[in-house]
Amino acid sequence: MHMDPIVNLQEKPGKVVGRIRRRPPAQTLDWLVAQFHAMGLKLPYPKGVYRFKTFEEANAWDWDHIMEAAKKKFRDRRNSRT
Repeated sequence: MHMDPIVNLQEKPGKVVGRIRRRPPAQTLDWLVAQFHAMGLKLPYPKGVYRFKTFEEANAWDWDHIMEAAKKKFRDRRNSRT
């Protein structure tokens, strides 16, 4: 008993189902920012430009802000349960 293949293996597929919408870079950036805010995400530190004398100082500042954001998130989550 010989079974024929369902797809013609010599034929190259020429059709794609679906389409990717092409957006200008500015519109793509706006869309990504909207998705970021829709997920309720927020940067753990204030926006702006910061200058540090050493990498250690920058890392300490960064760590402090990340920890403060984590503490705030924990407190908010704990308070929302009660």
